[in-house]
Amino acid sequence: MHIENIWQDDGSGLHRRYIGNLSMYDVLEATIELQEHRRFDSLHYIIEDYTSATNAPFESRSMKDFGSVVELRSRARSALKVAIVSRNSPESTAAAHTFCEQMNKSHYKCQVFHSFAEAQTWAAGS
Repeated sequence: MHIENIWQDDGSGLHRRYIGNLSMYDVLEATIELQEHRRFDSLHYIIEDYTSATNAPFESRSMKDFGSVVELRSRARSALKVAIVSRNSPESTAAAHTFCEQMNKSHYKCQVFHSFAEAQTWAAGS
């Protein structure tokens, strides 16, 4: 498992590529590390790109716990757009939508896409 952070040239976005076989723990650990990063509070959007992952790391029963971590951090910062680029499989797409439902319970905005270009247009748009 590898997570590549690609800071966007516009200074307000981050493209995170998830590569290989992921566990829920890997994603949670990477999320906490990002939330502690000095540039996190200046982000306006994150594109979470799972197209290079070989599995869907989220299961419905663990999604609530993960959502709680995100929700706690969301209270300490301004709104954030999260675009999820899902692998094109029913399992991955369902997991991405469940994740977005959890994110949308905070003041973050979240949407699921199947291409990076569509996700970037939505996330970087006003």
